Amino acid sequence: MRILRYSTIITCSALVFACTVSPAPRVEGPFVGNWITAENASITIRPDTIVQYQPDGESTTLDKNACRGIFSFAHGTKSRQDLTSLVPRQPDLRQKISDILVEQSYPVAELNCDRGDQTYVLLNDRQLLAIYRDGDVGAIERLARR
Repeated sequence: MRILRYSTIITCSALVFACTVSPAPRVEGPFVGNWITAENASITIRPDTIVQYQPDGESTTLDKNACRGIFSFAHGTKSRQDLTSLVPRQPDLRQKISDILVEQSYPVAELNCDRGDQTYVLLNDRQLLAIYRDGDVGAIERLARR
């Protein structure tokens, strides 16, 4: 009987402790979340990949399967000069990027997929500039946090 009582006390104590101790909150980067374009296309940036949503409801998850095994996703910082040099053969686009980027450096999320890549530049906590490149051809798009 004594063993049963001690066992019950220990079990109840453990349950109370387990209910009061919560795991450390998961720290997410400033890019993680939902972002939308002016044309109602959107992306969801996750810690390890990106999901693209078209206005017609189609979605694409960019991962190793979608990118034919050539996939990487990393976060870091790039200088304004590094970012404007992403499109060396398109001087007009390079100038547009230069006009948007006024700071010396920016936090970036870079996704490489097969033969193309995407660089997401955090302009502030509510705006991103996406720089898309497929070989030598580039394009940009502004996104806002949803």
